[in-house]
Amino acid sequence: MQVLIIGLLSLVGMGGTWLFHPEPPPWNPMTVAEGEILLEDALAIEPSTWIDARGQMAYEEDHIPDALLLNEDHWAENFEQFIINWDGESTIIVYCDSRTCAASKGVAERLKASLGIEDVWVLKGGWETWLDHRK
Repeated sequence: MQVLIIGLLSLVGMGGTWLFHPEPPPWNPMTVAEGEILLEDALAIEPSTWIDARGQMAYEEDHIPDALLLNEDHWAENFEQFIINWDGESTIIVYCDSRTCAASKGVAERLKASLGIEDVWVLKGGWETWLDHRK
C-alpha cells in the first residue's frame, strides 16, 4: 500500500510541477523553439516566401498557396527554381509534414548558409498546422 501511495504522489509531483514552473514544457504547443514561428505570426509577415520541404508527391497533392518546393532530396534542381522565383528580400518560411518532421529545419539551415541570411523561419507544426488552420 505504501508503494502505491508513494507512486501516486510521485506521478502527481512530476505531472503537476510544470504548472508552477516559469517555463512551459518543451512539448507545449505554444512553446516556440529557436528558429520556429507560429502560423499566426508567419501569416502577418509581408512579404514572405513559403517553402515546402516535403517530397514532390506531397507537394503536388496539396501545398500552401504560392509555396515553392525545396527539399534536400532534390536540392540542386529545386534551389535553382527557388532562386528564380524568390525576390531576394522577403522573409522565408519553411514547413514540412508535422512538428516532428526535421526536413524543414534542414532546409532552413541550408538556405541560411547558401544565401547568407538569417531571416528564415520554420513553421511550428508544419503542414498539419496549416491543415488545422484551413478547417
